[in-house]
Amino acid sequence: MESPAVLTSLDGTGTRPWVPAWWSWPIVAAVVAALAIGGVGFSAPGSGIAVWWPAAGVSVWFVLTNPPRRRPGALALIAVMTALANIVSGRDVAVALGFGVANAAEALVVTTLLSLGAARFVLGRTLDALRFLLAVTAGALTAGVLAGATVTLFEGREFATIAASAALSHAAAVLLIAPFAVLPPRIHDAFSWIEVIVQSALVAAAVALVFRPGSDLPLAFLPLTLVTWAAFRFPMVMALAQSLAVGVAALILTLVGGGPFAARTAEPVPLVNVFLIGLGVITVLLVSARQELRRATRAAARTAQLVSGGFVDSAVGLVVAEDDGDASTVIWANGSGRALLDAELDETARWSGPLETNVRAALALGTEIVCEHGGRTIRLAANRIPGEDARYAVQLIDVSSTVRMTQARLDAESERDAARTARRDLERQREDFVATTSHELRTPVTSILGYAELLADSDALAVQEKEWVGIIARNGVRLASLVEDLLTLGRARNAPVDATTAVTLDAHELIRDVVLTQQPAADAKALAVLVETGDDATVHAVAGDTVRALGNLVSNALKFTPPSGIIRIRAARDRDETVITVSDSGPGMSAGALAHAFDRFYRAPEAERASTPGAGLGLSIARELAERNGGTIGLESAPGSGVTATLRLPRSA
Repeated sequence: MESPAVLTSLDGTGTRPWVPAWWSWPIVAAVVAALAIGGVGFSAPGSGIAVWWPAAGVSVWFVLTNPPRRRPGALALIAVMTALANIVSGRDVAVALGFGVANAAEALVVTTLLSLGAARFVLGRTLDALRFLLAVTAGALTAGVLAGATVTLFEGREFATIAASAALSHAAAVLLIAPFAVLPPRIHDAFSWIEVIVQSALVAAAVALVFRPGSDLPLAFLPLTLVTWAAFRFPMVMALAQSLAVGVAALILTLVGGGPFAARTAEPVPLVNVFLIGLGVITVLLVSARQELRRATRAAARTAQLVSGGFVDSAVGLVVAEDDGDASTVIWANGSGRALLDAELDETARWSGPLETNVRAALALGTEIVCEHGGRTIRLAANRIPGEDARYAVQLIDVSSTVRMTQARLDAESERDAARTARRDLERQREDFVATTSHELRTPVTSILGYAELLADSDALAVQEKEWVGIIARNGVRLASLVEDLLTLGRARNAPVDATTAVTLDAHELIRDVVLTQQPAADAKALAVLVETGDDATVHAVAGDTVRALGNLVSNALKFTPPSGIIRIRAARDRDETVITVSDSGPGMSAGALAHAFDRFYRAPEAERASTPGAGLGLSIARELAERNGGTIGLESAPGSGVTATLRLPRSA
């Protein structure tokens, strides 16, 4: 089932247009038939055309209230019921069918013209009223032409007279009844029922005075003036209902011989229809104009409310004051402004105090001023009102919270700066301590190793004693290696590369030297070391730094690869760099271990569990040496798939 559109009025109220239910169709059909039979009964003698045809108004109203997909059925119902009513009233079947088609065609023309370019037509503006009047005129002319042609064709009567009479009759009925189907959403304006009763009594008295039997006063305009009262003061539906009631009363009283039309002409019906048409046109135009005016007034009021509300309810204090010489008088202030000035205002709105003094200073300087007032920080600006020399406007903003937030942010930034400074100092002190301690340890460690070597060569020691000396020597070597690592780390971080010491090295020769150095460790675990290098793989760096960095990567691979594993070393050119990768077939590293792999003294949990020797400095030293020479080192790994270390170094200076 088709859902009717929801119309929303300017004041935010929405209404869903009334749509006749299916069960109401028989009722409407009966009403159309009854009105048609009644209209035929009031046909002018000898014309065959009703003096007024309310069935046309109800028919157009019924089609307009239905959604588009139901309208063909509504038009068919109207045609059938109109034809049946004419047949029941004694008209020839052909004439009855022609009148049925004319009635339906009129409703089709009016509905089609009003449906162009809109989901649902409503009388919301004066232009809408004019469009409605044009559609009704077109529909009435259509009905008049078809009715005239029918009567002329089947009864031989004069076409022009019949067509004109039918057009007037139909237009009068549609103008008074059909507007009830195109009412816009109601704007809820207050009205007085007492005024409604008084105005309705005056309208009834005017109709009775003008159209009573025996009256021939030419005052047909009098009811129209009172109907305009209703159009401008009451809801649209009330004004339209009153217009319909006035039209019906005037028609009935005229037909019984009352009023100026019956008194002055032998054929009052055309004049009555003209009166009804004028009544309908005036009512439709006036109610539409008033609706448009009310909508515009509501829109203007809402806009004014939004604008003024933005000032009145603003968190910014707004004040208009007048300079009295020694003090000022506040003419107007919004809530925020009055709250800020409250302590400086007396009962007569005289304003004096420190804040007013600062406002005068802002006026004199022509700039904003920030001042303290009542424990709050106020930013104020003032300017003269053009054309009012003594008056000025002031804008006051309480920026206390902003100032507090700014101060808190500055304090936090100061604390962070202090913490960073302290951390840098601690880092520098630690590095200095490590460097100094390592340097001081080198001499005694060298002495220990020297005397251990002498003792190992002595023939005075027993076998067990020589084993003890061997333990001392091995641990001395480990201690010496650790000291050397610490010294290398300090030098790599603190000393930039001297360009004169960097040379271009062949990557193949570099890898061969490192592998030869590490070969005993590989042989001890039966590890296969596979090397693959390109012909143009060269690096530009300090030879010692490069050997040490690559050596640490290969040493790590040897440590973590299980016996009979494989180490692969590749070197290849990548644009302006040479990439050397060292891949092992060991257990790999977890994501957490990879994240800290280059931290100094960090040992992965896997290395701790396997008791793998090392101090956790190899990768740190390798990265420092690589970066010192303009290169980088990266690690890739997944648990169970080994580790791939990538050393990138520039190919040329």
